[in-house]
Amino acid sequence: MKLSSCLTLLAALLPFTLAAPTVSSARRDAASDDYNSRFLVYALSLEQLVFAFYDSSLSLLSADDFRAAGHPDYVRRGYEQIRKTYQDHSDYLINEISNLGDPDASGHCDYAFPVKSTEDFINMSEAMQALAVSAYAGALEHSHSDVSIYTTAFGEMLGLEARYATWISTAVKYQDLADMSFESPLKLNDTWTIAGGYVTSCPPGTVPDDIFPKGLNDWPILTVPDTVRPGESISISFPNTLYTAEDTLFAGFMTGMNTESYPLIGNADGSFSVTVP
Repeated sequence: MKLSSCLTLLAALLPFTLAAPTVSSARRDAASDDYNSRFLVYALSLEQLVFAFYDSSLSLLSADDFRAAGHPDYVRRGYEQIRKTYQDHSDYLINEISNLGDPDASGHCDYAFPVKSTEDFINMSEAMQALAVSAYAGALEHSHSDVSIYTTAFGEMLGLEARYATWISTAVKYQDLADMSFESPLKLNDTWTIAGGYVTSCPPGTVPDDIFPKGLNDWPILTVPDTVRPGESISISFPNTLYTAEDTLFAGFMTGMNTESYPLIGNADGSFSVTVP
């Protein structure tokens, strides 16, 4: 299933400027600094992942490639602006992490993305933006500090992520606006698991428990079809270590703040079937 099929998008216009948040130099105690640093490193890892996606893809695809695929010149220019925004976000976060006394925690990993054509890139950009929007929507509840500067900063970033997500789905892909009133937030482990699928290597000596929020875990991989449509019966699979033969299993479909659960039907090959609402 494309990630964008699971995550809702917020409606707004594509902006062309971003003002960096103004942050005070208020003193913070050691425990607060450690918590905030870990949270900022988590956010930085997401920003660096998405920047790497845009940077590597735009380096691969020229303006002529976009034209050949039927896209006007403003599409590539818009993606260049999005790339710049992610670089600005990363620079801001690196500066804040350094201010908290953890400059060594801001190193970046290497990534690989399955992009070979303009359409590959555009489809994946929709998924990447949906991931970013839902990641920040879910992460805001973990953002706290004595001066609440990071909650404000992340709210400002979330606004940009949502605008870009909607620009891609409407102005680039000519799709209708999502019929939603609320975003679908992701838990930290949800984002951690999805993002981890694109990481190929990290700086030597990187120990996630030392720099990221405590308690992060990779969820088991859920295998679903590439395309999922409402009303279809689909086959899904996941490691059988997660359940026993006596368990009754359900699939949950998130829509905004609501989750609808539907029973899974076992297949002879060990997979399960469920009808998409």
